Amino acid sequence: MDNSEVKGTIRELIIEIAEDMDIEEDKVTDTAHFIEDMGLDSMALLEVLATMEKKFGVSIPESEFPNITSIDKCAVTVEKYLSEKQS
Repeated sequence: MDNSEVKGTIRELIIEIAEDMDIEEDKVTDTAHFIEDMGLDSMALLEVLATMEKKFGVSIPESEFPNITSIDKCAVTVEKYLSEKQS
């Protein structure tokens, strides 16, 4: 799975959650901050992380959570753990 596929999957997930929270879809960009720009709350972020782990079959340690602030950063983290899993 390449970077654009990972980002696309994460973007779809964020858009689903944004719809549930009445967040405008145009705020969902690759570089937008999940909390500051999109207005996601901590429960939504936990849902994102749990769904990503399940969808990509990776386990992301809690120590990574503060670094996962945008779709771009989320994709980098997922790719890191995907590559470790394949090694």
